[in-house]
Amino acid sequence: MKERRLTGRSSLLRRLIGRPWDIAAAVALLALLVLVAVTFRHYGISNDEEVQHVYGAKLIDWYRSGFTDDSAFSYKNLYLYGGLFDMAAVALAPLLPFDPYETRHLLCALIGVAGIAVVWAVGRRLAGPRAGFLAGALLALCGPWYGGLFNHTKDIPFAVLMMAAVGLLVRLTGQMPRPRLGTALGFGAVVGLALGIRVGALLLAGYAAAMLVGWVLLGVASLARLRDAGRGALRLLPALPVAYGLMAAFWPWAVLEPLNPLRALADFSHFHYPIRTLLGGTEYWMYEVPPSYLVWYLGIKLPLVMLGGAALGLLVLPATMHRDRQAGGEGITRAVGCGLVALAALFPVVWFTVTHAPGYTAIRHFLFVLPPLAVLGGIGLDRLIGWAGAWKLGVSQRSGRGLSVAVPAGLVLALVLGREAVVLESLHPNEYVYFNELVGGVAGAVRKYDVDYWANSLPEAVEDLSEVIAAEEARTHRHRTYSVAVCAEPLAFEKLAPANLHWVTDWTRADFFIAPTQEDCDTLMTGPTVAEVERDGALLAVVKDLRKPEDPAEMVEVARLRTGRQQRHWW
Repeated sequence: MKERRLTGRSSLLRRLIGRPWDIAAAVALLALLVLVAVTFRHYGISNDEEVQHVYGAKLIDWYRSGFTDDSAFSYKNLYLYGGLFDMAAVALAPLLPFDPYETRHLLCALIGVAGIAVVWAVGRRLAGPRAGFLAGALLALCGPWYGGLFNHTKDIPFAVLMMAAVGLLVRLTGQMPRPRLGTALGFGAVVGLALGIRVGALLLAGYAAAMLVGWVLLGVASLARLRDAGRGALRLLPALPVAYGLMAAFWPWAVLEPLNPLRALADFSHFHYPIRTLLGGTEYWMYEVPPSYLVWYLGIKLPLVMLGGAALGLLVLPATMHRDRQAGGEGITRAVGCGLVALAALFPVVWFTVTHAPGYTAIRHFLFVLPPLAVLGGIGLDRLIGWAGAWKLGVSQRSGRGLSVAVPAGLVLALVLGREAVVLESLHPNEYVYFNELVGGVAGAVRKYDVDYWANSLPEAVEDLSEVIAAEEARTHRHRTYSVAVCAEPLAFEKLAPANLHWVTDWTRADFFIAPTQEDCDTLMTGPTVAEVERDGALLAVVKDLRKPEDPAEMVEVARLRTGRQQRHWW
């Protein structure tokens, strides 16, 4: 018996040693969870979070009132969205020992880390453990994704569910022509949950159709296979009531009238709100942005290693799919899966460009294309390392052996990914403002592009102002309450401000002014700057003293306080 246990342990150890990329992925995911637990309180309240939280409470009130309190269906334009995340956050808030908005940030971040795990799993199935690890790493080190984990509370959960649905479609492909009921029901559940956040999940119906077509075309074409595809489609029908039921539960407005989801889709395609956006230094109304808006922003907001890997992945995709198709069986599943991932990454971008849809706040509404792009990037970088492994340096004519180029190529890639991690650390807790080297990083993007559109730099600015006032009061021995004008939402300030700072709507009567540099808001009031929030040479927010100094000595003291400030790190 003892020998059997020892043999079992050694067998398990050999399996673990033989799967280094899987071990690395598990360790990295665990590290991300620890990082989330340590830092989720560092992030500000976004401009939309208050109304979203109210909307979630109103939806719960609709159920509690026995379907009589329908105020949720006339609350701003929130009824056009599902309330899944908001309802969950409202329900969890009393159960956790955090501020409700900290609870939202923690929940969103955990969902986002789960999305990285989904990307790893899909990449692993399509191209192996190394590709899966690289796909997950690319997404985790993508500033718009990692920074968005904490307060993009609609966009991140929606993106995770969309990618999970693609992963389930890959699994269903492998089960064709007799997909299992459990997998079909799981797909329906994920679709319903995604619709419970945003109507854009209707795209998944097209992806499911593409899966069936791909299974037919990439297999041995025959009438029998076409009939099998039809039978497989019938086996997917149980997913429909599950999806519809969950959508109804979390987005009840959608089922009040049969065509409401289509009305929401039409409204989102033709938004004409007075929202402005920046692109290359030019200001546009959201409904006037050029067709290249999304492509342009994707090109400058994503790390170059991710863009390069995804481009390479797309280039090798036809040959990869052809090779997998020739292998048959699981190879066809991989080929169809690669096609689905490419479709999920590219179709929304093409649709936006062709239809000239409205756009604002950079790529926020299209974060759901980042997970499939990361999978493509993992496939591309994996293939690059594979090619490097085929090259040998210093080959001996006698032995035919030499040093594989895969080792230095892997080291270079590790350094590139490590640099992205360093950049994100330097931006913390404003990782979502990330821009790549094509525009000179964040410093080159300020005042030319949408940067800190959530005013996430506000907490640090409020803290800086508190320190400025404390230093002044220690010098003058005078204590009082100060009025503060803020170019952001009131809640974001009031949750953070100490008792001696209070919000005022009349900026002309304020003692201090806090403003992000987004849309040049910091230029709306004049006065000496007493604090600045900077990251990587980019000015994100300022604090201005609107009081008239009584003597020149006070101006000197203001200048001293300003120049004495130092950038903080999360630790």
